[in-house]
Amino acid sequence: MAIAAILLHDGISLMTENPDELTSTRRTGHAGWWLTCYPTATSTNDIARDLPPWSAVMALRQTAGRGRLGRAFSSLDGGLWISAVLPAQGGPLRWNGFSLAVGRFLLSMLRQSGVTDARLRWPNDLMVGSKKLGGILIEQAAPEVLIVGLGLNLTNEPWLTDPTLEPIATRLAAHLPAVPDIWDAARLALDAIADAHHDMEVHGLGATIDALNQKWRAGSEVAIQPFDSEVVTGNFVGLDPTGNLRLLRSDGNLHIVEHQRVERLIET
Repeated sequence: MAIAAILLHDGISLMTENPDELTSTRRTGHAGWWLTCYPTATSTNDIARDLPPWSAVMALRQTAGRGRLGRAFSSLDGGLWISAVLPAQGGPLRWNGFSLAVGRFLLSMLRQSGVTDARLRWPNDLMVGSKKLGGILIEQAAPEVLIVGLGLNLTNEPWLTDPTLEPIATRLAAHLPAVPDIWDAARLALDAIADAHHDMEVHGLGATIDALNQKWRAGSEVAIQPFDSEVVTGNFVGLDPTGNLRLLRSDGNLHIVEHQRVERLIET
C-alpha cells in the first residue's frame, strides 16, 4: 500500500498510510525526544520499531497492546500508551535487566509526583498497594536498539470493559488530586526513561539492583512459576548481583531462581 503522507523533522521521517491518523509531533523532555501521537495504534511498540533512537510514539488508545510474554494489555482512552526508542551500544547482554532500571526511575517519578506509596513488582509492574497502575515492556528492535513500552493508567477505567480487573487495577486519578495531561505525562515518563538509560550506561545493572533491594516490599510472600519446573514459594527478599530472584523458604533456606526461568511471579 502506498504511503500517503510523510512528515519530516530534522532528518527524521515519520510515515502513515492515512494522513488523518497522524495528529501531532513535538520535541519534548530533557533528552530532546521526537514524540508522535496517534489517535489509535495496534501497538506503539510496533510503530516504534522502524524509528531511530530518541524517537517516541504515543497513542490515545491501542487495539492490540501487549505485555510480558505477549499477554493482552488493556489500552483504552485516558491512559498513557507510549514507546521510546533507545540506542543500546554493546548489544543485548550489556543491557540485560534494563527493565529494572526503567522501573526504578519510573517509580521515582511517580513518588515525586505525589504517589508516595507506589512500588515496583518484579520485573515490570508499577503498583500502588496490591493494584497495578502500569507495566513496562522492553523489546529488541535491532542488535543495538531497544524499545521501551510503557502503559500507565491515568484517568481510564480498564475494569469497565473487563470487570475482572477491578480488584487488581488502579489509575493515577485515584491517587492524585490532579492528573497531568497526556503530553505532560509523556514528558515525565520519557525523562525517567532517559535517566534510566544514562544510569545504566554509567553504572550498569548493579546500581539498580542495589537501589531496588532497598525498596522491595520486605518479606512479601510470593509464588514463582518457572518455565520448566514446579511452583516455588517463599518470601521475596530481593535480587542477587546478577538479577536472580532470592526467596527465603519456610525451612529458613535461601533459594535462588534464575531470572530468565521465571514465567510468572504472584504475590500471595
